[in-house]
Amino acid sequence: YTTLFRSMPDLSLDERDRRWKLVRKAMEKRGLEALVVWGSFGRSGNYNANLRYLSNARMEGYLVFPLKADPGLVTFSTHFRKSAQPWLTNFQAGHPAYSGSIAQRIKELHLENCGIGLVGLSGYYGEMGFPHATYAALERELPKAHFEDATKLLEEVRKIKSEEEIKCFEIGCDAANKVFETVAVAAKIGANDYQVQSQMLETLLKNGCDAESMVMYCSGKEIVHAGQGQALQRVVKLLEKNDKILTEFDAKFMGYKAQHNQPFSVGRPGKEWSRLFAVAAESFNCGFKALRPGITAGELDGAFLLPINKAGYTRENRSEE
Repeated sequence: YTTLFRSMPDLSLDERDRRWKLVRKAMEKRGLEALVVWGSFGRSGNYNANLRYLSNARMEGYLVFPLKADPGLVTFSTHFRKSAQPWLTNFQAGHPAYSGSIAQRIKELHLENCGIGLVGLSGYYGEMGFPHATYAALERELPKAHFEDATKLLEEVRKIKSEEEIKCFEIGCDAANKVFETVAVAAKIGANDYQVQSQMLETLLKNGCDAESMVMYCSGKEIVHAGQGQALQRVVKLLEKNDKILTEFDAKFMGYKAQHNQPFSVGRPGKEWSRLFAVAAESFNCGFKALRPGITAGELDGAFLLPINKAGYTRENRSEE
């Protein structure tokens, strides 16, 4: 493992207290007595980010997070207790009908007549988030509670990263650099595609990354996106001269993703591929130079696009104009 990984085997209780204090301050401002935070292992663990932020638990389910009491994790099993999840002391089994256990916990806290925020109803993954069946069941179980969407409340707190969170990204970046080295050695004429891709994942795991780290890989001469390798029929393919390899992967450490999109060439790339790469590098540098506190997402997007548009290229996933 890297030196960084050895120096931080887990997120600290100080980090837990920092997060809980900020979230509770926001809850108090909104008049909420509890949050119910949904989380799932779907989309390579992306759906679990809010739950994991408050629990430090690599489990899916629901976290009941009160304003003035200990949080309780309602999950598949109660086998994982404090020894495995030091941030929490309260665990309840809920699978497959979680609403009963959630409502029971809220009643134990005497919050059945209070304002309760639901996290996972909106935002980027809103339409793939908090299950309607659970929402409807909670309304039946707790008819006097006032439910409202509190997704933005939590995600606003998550935007500002602590030193421990930044260290997680650094560890992921260190692992990603090792992946680059691995592919550069493994991707030779005649090499098996599956073996190259498996070595990418093996390198991530060997360097402390989460098992659910996403790895997308595609090779060939007429390809545009690493995701094509997941969508096309999978066949055993041997790399050929002048093949291009497009990768997109998450070097994820404790849920924090250092995502990379890195191309490779089996042999010297042609003029057009070299020009594409040069423009992509210029785009990155232009965006990095523009990045500053207070910049909007639209302004940053424009900085990235400036060299691309100037070179006469476009992006595949174009927004409506």
